[in-house]
Formats: sequence, C-alpha cells, structure tokens
Amino acid sequence: MNLTYDPAGGEAFWQAVGQLPGFPHGERIRLGQMIFESGGLFRLPELLAETGASRSTPLLVVMDPTEMMRGEDSLKSLLLETLRIAGFVLQPLVLAPSADGQVHTSLEQINHVKSRLQPGMAALSVGSGVVTDVTKHACFLFEQQSGYPIPFIVYQTANSVSAYTSNMAPVFIEGVKRTLPSRYPDALLCDLETLRDAPYEMTVAGVGDLLAASVSLPDWYLAHRLGMDDSYCDLPSSLVGNLDAIMLAHATSIRQRTLGGMSLLAKLISLGGLAMSLVGASTPMSGYEHLISHALDLQNEMNGRHLAQHGSQVALAALLASRAYQVFLDDFNPGVVDPGRPFQPEQETRKRVLAAFAAIDPSGAAGGECWADYRLKLERWHGQREALRIFLDDWQQVRATLRRLAWLPQRLREVLDAVGASLRFSELNPPAGEAEVRFAFFNAPLMRRRLTLGDALIFFGVDRQRIWQSIQTAGWI
Repeated sequence: MNLTYDPAGGEAFWQAVGQLPGFPHGERIRLGQMIFESGGLFRLPELLAETGASRSTPLLVVMDPTEMMRGEDSLKSLLLETLRIAGFVLQPLVLAPSADGQVHTSLEQINHVKSRLQPGMAALSVGSGVVTDVTKHACFLFEQQSGYPIPFIVYQTANSVSAYTSNMAPVFIEGVKRTLPSRYPDALLCDLETLRDAPYEMTVAGVGDLLAASVSLPDWYLAHRLGMDDSYCDLPSSLVGNLDAIMLAHATSIRQRTLGGMSLLAKLISLGGLAMSLVGASTPMSGYEHLISHALDLQNEMNGRHLAQHGSQVALAALLASRAYQVFLDDFNPGVVDPGRPFQPEQETRKRVLAAFAAIDPSGAAGGECWADYRLKLERWHGQREALRIFLDDWQQVRATLRRLAWLPQRLREVLDAVGASLRFSELNPPAGEAEVRFAFFNAPLMRRRLTLGDALIFFGVDRQRIWQSIQTAGWI
C-alpha cells in the first residue's frame, strides 16, 4: 500500500498537499527538501549549502552524549568527519543529561543552545525528538529576539517521534509538558542506514506516536462539536491516509528493519508532524492519549526517574482511551444528561485540580501550572451551553462520525503486535505500575486547556470507574 502524499516528492508534494481543504496558503512554510535515502548522510554537505549554511561561518552541531552506530562506524564521528572534509567549520555542542541520565526539552537546555547562536551561523540537530526540539526552539527564540534567521537542518537519527517536521516544541515547565509555537526546519535528512541501526525500541515508539491519531482525531472532532475548537478539518486525516491499513501492510518490513520499511515509517512520521503544523496545533496527533502519557511523565519527573519511550507510552495510553471511547459510544444516552451538571463552579473545580496534583507534587507548583491551563478550558466551556444542546440533539450523527474516527482497542493491539511493540505498561522502561497508570487515566484531563474525551467523561458523569475496571480485566497494565 503506497502513500497518497509522498514527502520525498519535493515541489510536487507541496503542490498536491496545497490542494487539500484547510491548507494554510497565507503562511510561509520554510521546510524545503525532505530526503529519505540510502546513503543520505553523504548528501548532508550539499543539503546544508542549499539551505543557506556557509562554509565561512561556524555550523553549530547539536547532539546528546548517546553513542550511535551506523553499520560498523560511529555515526556522529562519521557525520562530523564528512562535514569537515566538505569544508565546514564545526562547533559541536553536546547537551548534558539531567540527574536521571536523560536530556529533556527544558528551557534551560533551550537557552543553553540559544546562547551559542550568532548571526550568520547555521544549526544542525543530530538526534531524535528531544535534540530536535531543543535546537528547533533555540533557533526560533534567537530569531524572535535578534531578527536574524538561522538555517536549521534536522538529521533524524531514529524513527521515534513526529517532532522532525513539526513547527511546535513540547517543553517541560514546572514539570508539566507544554506545547509551544516554534518553527519548521529548513530541511530534513533521513539516512536510511542510520534509521535501520537505531535501537528497535525507538522504531516501535515511532509507530506508537503515530497511533495517537486513533484517539486524537475523534477527540478533535468531539471538541469541535462541543464548541471548544473551531479549527477542525479533514486535512490531517487526508494527509496521513488509512494509517491502520498502511501500518499492517508494512509491519513485516518495519519489524525486519528493511530500508524500505524504514523509509515508509520515516515518511509517515514526517506526515504526522506536518499534519499538526499545517493546522497550527498538535491536536490532530495529540489527544487524551497524550495527556495520559504526560501525566505519567510528570510522575516520573517528580520521582526523579527517567522517562519511558514517548511513543510506546502513548500507544498504550491510546489503548486506554480507545476502550473509553468504546464504552462512551456504546452507552452514552444524551437524554439523561442533566443540563446543569456539565458546568461545575470554578472554585470547586480549582480545588479538585490542585488537590489531584498535590498528591505527587506537594509544593503545589505542578498543580498551579495545570490549573493555569485548565482554567482557560473551563472558562470557554461555560460559554458552550447552546453548543452542548445541539450536540445532544444531534448525538446520532456525532456518534456515527466518532465511530468512524476512533479505532477499536483490538485494532490498536493488532498493529502493535504486528510490529513487536509493548502491549502492557509493565513492559515499558521504566515500567508504569497500576497506581501510576490509574492516576494518569483519571487526572490527565485536568492538565491542559484542550478538551478531549477525558473531559466529556467528567462533564457528563460517565462512570469512569467501570471503564477502569474493564481496562484492568483486559490486562493492559
């Protein structure tokens, strides 16, 4: 099964995508070439020159300390030597890990990279999602403050997340992950041998990150019908295509790490990043499942533990959310909704939010950050009584659309099993215990301003405990 839109197509790709309803024609999209090739590493000097990097000024090369191999070669040594031979003046910058041994997308790391940028320089990120996001946002802030554009090229080292073509950056603030407006790269380079030789756990994490669409797209539509998001359109689903069928058709080549499988997955991941960027929000690829994952990350952050592979955790969170959708769509009866129940007083809700997160952060900083965002959702929600009335009256049509968009848990597990991904939270590294997952499932909706199914379950008084018991019975923890 082929992709409807191939990001390797250059100008032809952009012309085709530009015909999709909802494409932002008035916006400047800096992302030019996207290369997915065997031996692509050796095209890096050419690509840098095409995007405006000069051999007479330093090139900031941002990496983390992780040792990476490409065949029998050290990837980073090979890459740096290739650039030196091509005449580039290199300034390597290795990001230092936190106490948990991982590099995180923090304002401290971003400002550290920004401090190394100067007018006339170019920047190259060599890494996975975190290195990409740190470098991307440092370039964005530098340009915002100085007015000098920085040519920025992404060298993708794993098929792990959709960050590479995204013009947003998820950043930790008070331990809570927030998605901030950022910028596109000028070019993306996917060397297929590099992707093949990345740890396979990162590859299945990339599959998992894409599977977020099984929940995030129905969440986006749900928010739209409840008057909470005016941006809903079909562009993201048209761009990515029939994701489940594509994944199953190529699962064997992905699992065997063939170059064709790596190329197909890299292209899908790039389309996922563009699906968010072109509508100006992470909503198409981030819904209730991402909130559950963020709540798990928050608990790990507070306990000084490193974070699990993002996409693998997201995929398992999508299983929980897909089960919640299954129950909601089967059982919800709009006729029994008390018109006043969905609109709770602000003070009562604030106490609930602060109390929930005080259990894991007694300082109150995380709870305060969550309430600052959640309050905005609550304020808008209180103005949607008419939208709620229409939603309830039109429930049969709404339910039909949600059924089309939301995957059944069995379909998700089929894809995860086909690529050899984790099927239980206890299989993550670090494993998430039942108490942590339960906290995330019940409290994730209280973290952000975006309305998802998690909010609808609370507003409509759905028995979430019954859903949780069915999750426990399924053995996904």
